[in-house]
Amino acid sequence: MLRVLLVTAVAGLPAVGWSAADPPAELTDKTLAEWRDRIRPKTDDLCFKTVNWLPTFWDGVMAAQKADKPILLWAMNGHPLACT
Repeated sequence: MLRVLLVTAVAGLPAVGWSAADPPAELTDKTLAEWRDRIRPKTDDLCFKTVNWLPTFWDGVMAAQKADKPILLWAMNGHPLACT
């Protein structure tokens, strides 16, 4: 995701957090810190890291059975950004 935002920002198009009326300054040594702060993911964007992810689906099955909880398996076919 970071790569997509960086490409959008470098192309001069409005990226997340920027409006068409407030285009970002040209990327230079002086504006690098501003670009970096706008492009880096915010705390809310990284909340998935707080989930106790398991390495395999089977580990999830075992943990769910032990806790008597259901499992949600989300499977899809294709590019996650619908770029097919």
